[in-house]
Amino acid sequence: MMKSRIFIIFYLLLTTFTILSCKDEVAAVITDESVKDITGTWKVVSLTRNGEELAQRIDLSKFKITFKPDGTYTLQDKLAFAVAGGGSYKLNDPQYPYSVVLTEQGKTAKSVKFQFPVIEGKRQMSLTLSPGCTGNTYQYNFVKEN
Repeated sequence: MMKSRIFIIFYLLLTTFTILSCKDEVAAVITDESVKDITGTWKVVSLTRNGEELAQRIDLSKFKITFKPDGTYTLQDKLAFAVAGGGSYKLNDPQYPYSVVLTEQGKTAKSVKFQFPVIEGKRQMSLTLSPGCTGNTYQYNFVKEN
């Protein structure tokens, strides 16, 4: 009887020390998100309106947007887009952005829904907007030019 109590106490102490000696390694991992860098020239690879692909109807090859390190952007070619000309840009949050604010020169700022996924090993940028009619939603998917 005495031996079984000693073994039980020993195993309880051993279990307690084992549990308490474990380090929480997951909590020690630094999870800082990097600042999103969208600088460069981006070309459209797909365009949808209300979920319908428009690439067969519209020549997308010439439309590009260039984000410069100084916080300005320029557009090449014209499509139904949030802005018609160049201006300044800013991500609403540099680490966890969900929109990019485009301010065309001399006009009011427009916020555009922003996503920055990696698809098939390549970084893409997705901008979703409703120019003019709020019933139409356009989604531009871009890849960065080399």
